[in-house]
Amino acid sequence: MPVPLRYNLRSLVVRRAGTLLSIASIGLSVAVLVLVLALARGFELSLVGTGTDGNLIVLRKSATSEGESGLQRWQFRALSAFPGIAVGETGAPLAAAEVYAALNLDKSGGGSANFPLRGVMLSSFRIRDTARVVAGRRFTPGTREVVVGKALLGRIDGCRLGGALQLQGQDWPVVGVIDSGGSAYDSEIWCDVEVFMQELDRPVYGIAILRVDAQIEGGAGALATSIEDDPRFDAKVMTEPAYFAAQAGTLGEVLLFTGYFIAGIMAVGAAFGTAVTLLASLARRTHEVGTLLAVGFRPREILAGFLVESLVLGLAGGVVGVLIALPVNGVATGTMNWDTFTEQAFAFRITPGVVMRAVTFSTIVGVLSGVVPAWKAAGLPPSEALRR
Repeated sequence: MPVPLRYNLRSLVVRRAGTLLSIASIGLSVAVLVLVLALARGFELSLVGTGTDGNLIVLRKSATSEGESGLQRWQFRALSAFPGIAVGETGAPLAAAEVYAALNLDKSGGGSANFPLRGVMLSSFRIRDTARVVAGRRFTPGTREVVVGKALLGRIDGCRLGGALQLQGQDWPVVGVIDSGGSAYDSEIWCDVEVFMQELDRPVYGIAILRVDAQIEGGAGALATSIEDDPRFDAKVMTEPAYFAAQAGTLGEVLLFTGYFIAGIMAVGAAFGTAVTLLASLARRTHEVGTLLAVGFRPREILAGFLVESLVLGLAGGVVGVLIALPVNGVATGTMNWDTFTEQAFAFRITPGVVMRAVTFSTIVGVLSGVVPAWKAAGLPPSEALRR
C-alpha cells in the first residue's frame, strides 16, 4: 500500500473520536434513507409480486383501476367463450367476473380506514391460484360469508377466523384466511360477487380475469391484443402482474422522493460535520503533510489520500446506517394506496438493492465532505507546512 494511503488510513484510527463522530452522523442519515427505501420496496414488492403472467385482467378502456371499471354481463359471457381461454377439468372456461370496492371499516386499535373488498366467483380461486385458503374454507356462494387476507387478521374489528365483519350494517362471517405470500391479496376481503353486487346495488361487473391457454400461439400478448381489437368490449387488457405493478407507481415514487429528500437534508449536515472534522484534523497534521510532500510525494497523491480517507468514512457510515435500520426488516406495516384509496398491508424490505443504494449514497456523501480538506492539504507548500 502506498505510504500516503497507509498514513491516511492509520490517521482514522489514531484520531478515533473524530472518526466515530463522522461515521455516526453519516450513519444516521443513511439509516433514515434505508427505512424509507425499505418502506417503498416493501410496498412495491407487495404489488409487483402479485399474480401470474398467464392471467389477463380485462378493464374498461378508460379505467385506470378496477374500482373505475365496468363490464356488462353479456360482455363477460362473450369473454368466457373467447378463443384462447383455458378450460378447467370440468370443461368450463377459466374466467371470472369480479367487482372491487373500498369500504370504510373500523380498525382494531381505533379509527377507521378504507379496505379492499373483492367480489369473486369460485373460479377466481382457480385462476388467482397464488392466493390459497390456508385456514378455514372458501365462502359458500349466495351467502354473506367472506375470506380475508392474512395481513388483515387483527387489524379490523372482528377480522379473525370465526369472527364477523360489519359490512353494510350486516354481519359477514369470516370463514377462511387467504395467504398469497405477501402479495396484494393478503390485504383483501373476498366474498361472493353476486351477493356483493346486490348489497351495493351494482348492476355491472367491474373486471374479468382470464386464464390464458398455454397452447395458444403468441401467448398472453396475442390474446390480449385480440380482445382489445374486438369492438364489442372497448377494453384495456393487462397481465395480472403488470396491472398490480402499475398500481404501485404513484405512492412508490412519492416514498422514494421523500426518502432521498429527508436523507439529503440530513446528509448535508453530516457532510459539513465530516468536512469540519477533517479540516480540524488537517490543522493538527500540517507538519505531517509537509513531511510527505518534502520526501517526494506529489500533491495529487496527497489529494487522493485524503479523498480515500473521506471515502472510508462514508462507507463505514453506510454500513452503520444499514445495521441501525436492519431490525425493521420484515416488520409489518400498512399505508394507503393512492391509486385505489385502500389500506395496503406490507412489510419493510431491506433488499440488496436497498443496501446498495444506501451505501452508494453514503459513499458520495463521504467523498463530497472530503473534497475541501483534500484540496487544502494538497495545496500546502512543503516549506510552510514544515514550519508549522
